Amino acid sequence: MITLPEPPANGQAEGERRRDAALALLNAKRPAVVRRLQRAAVLIALDTGTVTADDVRAVVPIPWPINPKVNGAALNTLAELGILHAGDYIRSRRAVAHARPVRVWHIADRIAALTWLAAHPEYPDPAA
Repeated sequence: MITLPEPPANGQAEGERRRDAALALLNAKRPAVVRRLQRAAVLIALDTGTVTADDVRAVVPIPWPINPKVNGAALNTLAELGILHAGDYIRSRRAVAHARPVRVWHIADRIAALTWLAAHPEYPDPAA
């Protein structure tokens, strides 16, 4: 029989701290991509009531070599602002995602979403 060691008491807190630090770095280093992802997420959620990372990826390509986890930075920030709230998980529809679970985000506050959109326009396209 194999005995597994006890996980550290702060394992979850440390994991959340690392996640938050990585997402903050993506927000800081890739603001134009994050803004495009956020605007798409808000528009989709306003239109349908829900949004997933798959929905956003379908309309906003993430350019190489940007880490696709930038989508998490975009969606989590909208949740922190009270625009979206987390729902259940569904299986990803993207083949490259191997049917992994993705969060379904629900519109939490339509007025806040519309206000945010008005205050956060698209950044100019750097390629243009």
